[in-house]
Amino acid sequence: MANKNIIVLTLGVLLAALPALGAGNIAVVDLAKVFNSYYRTRIIDQDIAEQGKVYRNYIARQAEILRKDETEFRTKLNSSMNIALAAAERQKRQEEVKELERKLKIRRAELEQYASERAKALRESAARERAKVIGEIRSEIRRRAAIEGYTLVLDRSARSTSDTAMVLYSADALDITDKVIEELNRGAKKSAVKTDKKP
Repeated sequence: MANKNIIVLTLGVLLAALPALGAGNIAVVDLAKVFNSYYRTRIIDQDIAEQGKVYRNYIARQAEILRKDETEFRTKLNSSMNIALAAAERQKRQEEVKELERKLKIRRAELEQYASERAKALRESAARERAKVIGEIRSEIRRRAAIEGYTLVLDRSARSTSDTAMVLYSADALDITDKVIEELNRGAKKSAVKTDKKP
């Protein structure tokens, strides 16, 4: 409820300031569209996907090895309970099986911990890289606002706490989304030129 009141108050302040700012000083941008259209976002998503694939493949291989060892353990466990064996031999095998079971439990716990840590590291890495991208987008929006004389830029993709659009209407002329995307993606063209020049 407190967040909703803050949003309403903020919108009230902005609306009160609009006459002083003048319509020409306001712009809107679809931040979600910019983020998804920025070439750096796609590179990050691809890198994260590749890292995730490497981790998942490694975990899958280790899990398969562990499954085979557990199957072998069950075979040895059954063998250790064979009543045809001498008591001393049966006792020896049962002790070996207990030790093997202990090691298997440790390996399974280690694999589960590794999978959990890798997943967490991947999420944190993705969050850091995406935060950098958002920073680059914000810098470009600020640069464009300074050049074109905007004193207020609103995110038309933002949602309120009641999941309704924060910007209910804006004229197309106020939207700088495509300009921001075009400028940000100039870097992709420059990267392509540099790559082509390499021997």
